[in-house]
Parts: sequence; structure tokens; C-alpha cells
Amino acid sequence: MYKILKLVRFFIVTILLIVNINVYASGKMTDIDGVKLYSEYYPNPTSPFKGTVVFINGSGTSMGEWGQNKIFFSKIKKTASLFFYDRSGLGNSPNNYNLSSKNPITAKLIADQLFTLLEKNHIPKPYIIVAHSYGSIYAGYFVLKHPSLVRALLLVDPVPKNFIFSKKLMSQFENGISQAKNNSAEFIYHRYSGADTEVIYQMLGFNQSKQELKSLGSINNKIPVVIISSTKMENVVKPVRGDWFTLQKQWLNQNSESRIFQVQSGHFIQIQRPNIVASQIVKMAKGAAKSQ
Repeated sequence: MYKILKLVRFFIVTILLIVNINVYASGKMTDIDGVKLYSEYYPNPTSPFKGTVVFINGSGTSMGEWGQNKIFFSKIKKTASLFFYDRSGLGNSPNNYNLSSKNPITAKLIADQLFTLLEKNHIPKPYIIVAHSYGSIYAGYFVLKHPSLVRALLLVDPVPKNFIFSKKLMSQFENGISQAKNNSAEFIYHRYSGADTEVIYQMLGFNQSKQELKSLGSINNKIPVVIISSTKMENVVKPVRGDWFTLQKQWLNQNSESRIFQVQSGHFIQIQRPNIVASQIVKMAKGAAKSQ
């Protein structure tokens, strides 16, 4: 009888450990060349896909944009291991006072930081990259630079690969950009929110980011690229010059599974239409598992 109780206790403890692994994240602050970045890793050892789904937030937003809708977060947690992080000055990551007009935020800077962050935290490869909005600039550079590490790319209402900001949007940040050219990052962070500060330094590095992407060419055709586009950005917000939906197609490659489709939604599709985004992640994870 004692042996049976001991065996039952062992199985209960084992099950609790598995549940804890799937429910709780491992939050960590990582130093990357003097810049500290906060990240959370949700391992899922039962997933057929043994790599990790890596999420890249949109401009001026923290990792909270992915967990805000509980339906979305619950579904993707059951699908695969997940990795989220906050860029400098957002969420739980401290400000980056190394930024300046001569050292702005660029695609290479952020993608290189992400690569080091994944390596230092031993996040299992390969990766499915999921990016929202301006985060697609960083995702695109990462995928172009490290194609062997990526199995699929999902872009949620991404900015196009090559575009020009609308005059209306630029006018909102003209004063901040002017001040950033003549003041320290510490002054800008103090004067503006972390979100606005990121946008200011993104705009200062915007042309450089486009050149960095252009120099790397097109995304490897072995990597499926799926784009989910919102109707609101094209018809209401209009943040870029030209047609939002048409320009987004710049990210597509010749993979047979690559495609773009539009949904009735605002810009944060993962919050407003969670099942659509979650279903694409599930499909990509299943496809990636078969190719392991």
C-alpha cells in the first residue's frame, strides 16, 4: 500500500511540474553590451514543434500587446514554446541612453540585439517569427540575416518593407525629432514617454533601416511568409503614402505557402480578431514540426 501511495505521489508531483512549466514564464533581465532587455520564456515540452515562437512587438508597445487578449494567449501557449521581450524603454526594459541622432534605432541594431538575447538565454531553435506593425522591420532583418534559424514568418498588419511615412504622421513627431538631434537620449526620455521616444529614434534611423533591409535582398523562398492585413489601417489611419495593402506585399516571397489576406479589424488584429492570428501560428507550428 505504501508503495502505491508513493507511486501516486510521484505522478501527482510530475503532473504539477508539467502544468507549472506550461503556465508560468521565466522572466529575465539580460545585459547586451550595456543595454538591459527584459524577456519572458514560456516552454512547452509537449509541443511537437521543438523550436520557439518568437514575438516582436509593434512600435512603442511592450510585450503586453500579445497577452492582452486571453483567448489568443491561451491558444498559442498550448501550441509551442513562446518567447516575448521588451525593447529599450518599453514594458520592463530600462531606457537606452546610448541612443542619439548618430546612433538611432535601426533594423540591424534591434535584430542583432534580439539574436544575442535568444543566444544568451539559450532559447531553443529553430524559430517561428511573429511580428506586429513596425516590428516587421526588425523581424524582416532578422529573417534575412539568419534564414537557417527561421522556419516561418507571420506578419500581423506589418509596415511595408519600403515605404514613406505620411505627412500627417511625421508632423506629430517633428518637434521630438528636432530635439533629439540637439539633445541627449536622457533628455528625450525625460521629455517624452518611452513609446514616443522609441518612435522618435526609429524615425531618425528609418532611412538607414530601409537600406539595411535592401542590402540583404529578399526572404529565402524556403520560408513561408504570411501577412494578415487590417482594413482600418488602409481605409482610416493611412500612416504611409500609397496603398497600405498593396505595399505590404513587398514582404512576400515565392514560397508556395506565402500569402496575404485582409480582415475586418483595427491595427491590433491579435487583440480584436485573436482566433485568426492564433490559427496561423498553430498552422505554422504544425508545418515546422513536420520538417524537423
